[in-house]
Amino acid sequence: MTTSRRAPASPAGPAAAVTEPQVVVCAGGGGVGKTTTAAALGLALARSGRRALVVTMDPARRLAGALGVPVADAPTPVALPDAGTRLWALMPDPRRSLRTFVAQLFADEPAAETRVLANGVYRGLADAAAGVHELVTMNLVARVAAGDTFDVVVIDTAPSRHALDALDYPRRLAALLGGRPVAWLAALAPRGTAADAPPRAPAGRLLAWGAGRVERLVGRVTGPGLARDTAALFSDLALVRERFVALAHRASELLLGERAGYLLVAGPTAAARDDAVFLAARLGKQGRTPRALLLNRADVHVPLHDRVLRGLPDPPPALLAALDALEQERTARTAAADLQARELEKRLSDVPLVRLPYLEATTPDAVVVALAADLQPHLRTLVPLDT
Repeated sequence: MTTSRRAPASPAGPAAAVTEPQVVVCAGGGGVGKTTTAAALGLALARSGRRALVVTMDPARRLAGALGVPVADAPTPVALPDAGTRLWALMPDPRRSLRTFVAQLFADEPAAETRVLANGVYRGLADAAAGVHELVTMNLVARVAAGDTFDVVVIDTAPSRHALDALDYPRRLAALLGGRPVAWLAALAPRGTAADAPPRAPAGRLLAWGAGRVERLVGRVTGPGLARDTAALFSDLALVRERFVALAHRASELLLGERAGYLLVAGPTAAARDDAVFLAARLGKQGRTPRALLLNRADVHVPLHDRVLRGLPDPPPALLAALDALEQERTARTAAADLQARELEKRLSDVPLVRLPYLEATTPDAVVVALAADLQPHLRTLVPLDT
């Protein structure tokens, strides 16, 4: 079923229906080829005629190498074979994307934006807070998706068992900003000097007295600067709280709604298998089942003796030794992949398993191109067509 929403009405006429893009979230542990797989899926979708955006939350920025695109806060077109103009990538820089997000949020409050950018707590968030980059990226994705430009958004999560937590950040943020703590913290911030402050009613003076005592108490524990900056930051956030909450809800609907699906990516190792099982359990707690499990490097194809030696009546010993080593490697890799595939099919019996080949190429984008061809036959399972 195709889901649509109404875009805001404009002076030129009534609102038009905007089709929600499908969202595909790729999750898995480190070193399983998740970013390459997400990029290859985007290319396969583009080749099938759908407008695809590939987004990465991986701070290692591997998507740049896989697709050959720069780090940017806006979608960038990707030039890969047969993609046409249908493949784009978004890979925000953590610090710059937070600055972009603040500019969007405070577009109607320039003075508040200036104060936020100079706020010490904000600068600390921009530098190091866990989850801030993921949160900002998700809100940037929601903003891009609102433009009806893409049919499918493929999200490459960070390589971690906790990567799926980022999907719930917008919902939790909306609940936080829509609740009383923000208003209470905002009330701690000074609203003017004694000279320009209006006279307070008795109740107002009592509230100010109470807020002042709380601020002094917090300041004794954290230091007066931190307490003041925190209160000031929440005070400015309160000015744009409705816009912030609406955007957070929009991101949450995009990531956790009916049109969002999840793919697990694993490799032929016990650690990757356990990561996939763990992530499937996390999705199960949210009432979701992965659409498929992609097992990378599961089918190994190397030159075999009869193919290479055909037409060589007297092959040199060095060539024979090299072929023997390749055959041993193929046998070992295939056995490991078969073992993990059986384990995954047993533990995740309700999740379709797609085995993908072991690929060697000189450049990351060449691997993406080759893997896209292997994903093409499975697109109906991975990203069901709208009906």
